[in-house]
Amino acid sequence: MLILAGSPLIFHEYDAEMFITTDVREYNFNAPYTLYYDGGKVLVYHYNLLKTFVDTVADLKIDDIIMRILVGKEIGVAENYVRLVPDVFLCFEKTSYPSKFFYRKAQMWVGSQISGRDVFGTIVYNGVANRMLFSTKADNGIVFEGTSHAIFELTRSDKRQRV
Repeated sequence: MLILAGSPLIFHEYDAEMFITTDVREYNFNAPYTLYYDGGKVLVYHYNLLKTFVDTVADLKIDDIIMRILVGKEIGVAENYVRLVPDVFLCFEKTSYPSKFFYRKAQMWVGSQISGRDVFGTIVYNGVANRMLFSTKADNGIVFEGTSHAIFELTRSDKRQRV
């Protein structure tokens, strides 16, 4: 599954199956799945139909891939990373405090290390979306960090298991 995170202005350049964004202005909901973070909750769309929303923690299954969505303070709960480990974690936070930004970033890195899975995070800091991907496969634990768009391929893990 190809996942694109970024601005709606670049969506047409990629053939993504899932689009993660913090802005839906001028977006036609052309992706099979769209995750829109409004600063408080994640709205999950199947094309242009709202399927559900997540304001704390929830598992989402798409094409045999299980994703755990963590919003806000749930990013820092260690049990969320070791209880029936999914294929990937998607984390969302909004803050204007630099200490909270770095604290959530560190929690996502630790979550990746203890779960053995990739953790993709979106932190809206002072109105700017910062995207980051943490992985145990990378030498220093972080694969990507920046304010531009991010695109990655997601494959199903062998099985869900306790760590």
